[in-house]
Amino acid sequence: MLDVSVLGGFSVERRNNGGAVSDWQRRSARTLTKLLATSSEHAFHREQIVELLWPGVEIDSALNSLAKALHALRHALEPDLPPRGPSAYVRTKDSMVALAMEHVSIDADRFQRLADDALQSSDVNLHERALSAYGGELLPEDRYADWCAGRRGFLAELRVRLLLDLADAYEACGSYGLAADRLREVLQEDPARESVHRRLIGLYVRMDMPDQAVRQFQLCESALRSELDLTPQPETLSLVRDLLRGRPADLSVATQQTPPREMRLVEREQQRTEHVGRGLFVGRSHLIDSVYGMLAEGEHSRERMVVVSGEAGVGKTRFLEELAADAKGKGATVLWGGTGAHATHFACGPFSVALEGHAASRSPKERDELAHRYPALARFVPSLGLGANLPALAADPSDEHLGLLTEIVRLLTDLSGSRPVLVVLGDLHDVDPFSLDLVRYLAHLAARRRLLLIAAVREEQLVAAPYLRRMLAAMMRERLCRSLELHCFSVRECNELLQAAVPGGSIDAALLERVYLQSRGNPLLVLELIRQLTSGGELPLSADGLVANGEADRPPFLASLEMTRLAFVDGTTRRILELVAAADVAAVSLRDLRASVGVLDPPVTDAALLDALDCALELRLLEERGGGYGFRHPLIGTALYQGLPRHRREQLDTVLARANAGKGLECSCGTCGMCSVNLRR
Repeated sequence: MLDVSVLGGFSVERRNNGGAVSDWQRRSARTLTKLLATSSEHAFHREQIVELLWPGVEIDSALNSLAKALHALRHALEPDLPPRGPSAYVRTKDSMVALAMEHVSIDADRFQRLADDALQSSDVNLHERALSAYGGELLPEDRYADWCAGRRGFLAELRVRLLLDLADAYEACGSYGLAADRLREVLQEDPARESVHRRLIGLYVRMDMPDQAVRQFQLCESALRSELDLTPQPETLSLVRDLLRGRPADLSVATQQTPPREMRLVEREQQRTEHVGRGLFVGRSHLIDSVYGMLAEGEHSRERMVVVSGEAGVGKTRFLEELAADAKGKGATVLWGGTGAHATHFACGPFSVALEGHAASRSPKERDELAHRYPALARFVPSLGLGANLPALAADPSDEHLGLLTEIVRLLTDLSGSRPVLVVLGDLHDVDPFSLDLVRYLAHLAARRRLLLIAAVREEQLVAAPYLRRMLAAMMRERLCRSLELHCFSVRECNELLQAAVPGGSIDAALLERVYLQSRGNPLLVLELIRQLTSGGELPLSADGLVANGEADRPPFLASLEMTRLAFVDGTTRRILELVAAADVAAVSLRDLRASVGVLDPPVTDAALLDALDCALELRLLEERGGGYGFRHPLIGTALYQGLPRHRREQLDTVLARANAGKGLECSCGTCGMCSVNLRR
């Protein structure tokens, strides 16, 4: 069997340990394979092929080139095929060239089948499964080739239909956050879809986020101008005017009525998430009090910035939300710069969103006063510039930035004179360079003032951001910044979270132990496991606390876990992680890893192995345990292993068997009690 991938890039794999196809000999052989794979029928007449691949070439010469390409293609797919022997994968008959589809599997076809089934169903899981099968743009390396443009556009639009279908359903049932997530994915594909921008504006209003609504209008305006040289339509302009005039009820045009089918589509998803994790806050109250104490005692403290760190899923965003609510309840002015990437894709984005939120919440008279007092902000904060005569742009962009910086500092200083001011910046590693410079400047100026900046950093991304690491280290040396690391929950806190997540339910000691064994106290993983319990009627864990194997039984959150945790891993590190995941023991010794990587094809050098282990340890994917290496969270290993295609899992099993002479890897951990447990199989 042959597995052909065209989504996200071209590759061909032979199943049953046949390995990747790489010896193409001729570029035309690769191109011919791509042409056949991307065609809906996977078959062409010879004359069609020569017209597509050799346009303008004399017919005899083109047919000769096609014959050579076919010969090279057969040899690449089946190196041992006799010169005139029948190919198992390519058929040529009656001037037709076709793939033998009973022996060929193509990822684009699989995505289309899943998408068609999902669009005709009311099952959220089918929609999500279809979306996960979309590996990316079709043949990005051939983006400008006419012969695959039609198929590329069709598949991309099919994905957009899936996203819009889910967005319709989520919005109809009041799940505005989920709907907004899907719509943002649509805009990543096509930033100039004005109707999608309008719907996002309406959703932000319904979520009581007017600052984000105005910012979305700015993004819409910019995209239309740059992509199509157009201005927003009247209904979009009317939408934003109504918002800024305090008339959100007029925003009904932003959304569309959704038929009952979409209502049924999200019914199960709503039930799954309605009671699990919403509003829960466990084990961090003392940290909230500590940070607010820093804000309240501004005149006696030099540290005016807090950086919240911790592994993915530990609850950084939830902590910021709870801190903001607590500070606002105690009378502080809270400026929310957001925690989403949509606030960080433009210069000074977090500060723009934060100040827009403040300005949009003021009365028209107060907004006019702010615009008059801080004129440089009128172009930067939409609510202050609407209908006003904007000041002329500075001739030198650096002067414009300097004026903007000065006005932001003046405004924040004035606000902090009457009450404490908390500025929440969200994810600091995504912030633009200008905002980072402003953060450092404000941290210096804010000393002895009732002004506190707080932001979050993701450890796995901080590793790849040397400038940010150096900046934070320098600020901590100067005692301008304090680090606050959120740790995973203890067993007691995990139990408290479980009891709160399942009101009226019973969490016995055995279930707590099983959940804690897999989550290691990571709040996100705890809640995901409980979501499985509340949606499916049973927890997908064995008696030993281990996720059951089998692709069909794979909990959906494992796929998301794999993608988010491994997004910043290079190819070699991922191969090592796959080996550790396939080893089926709690910890693998360095000796066993060295033996295994030597059997890989291609093999991994000892230096590359050590570098990969360094990377995995720095990202906290692996941890040293009993003289070996094991996954910090067993669920990540499970997600990685189960996310591999069957032929890749079999390949890894063969590598491990060859490296260890059929005896199985030795576990290097003598204390964890997991070594005798079969983790996945």
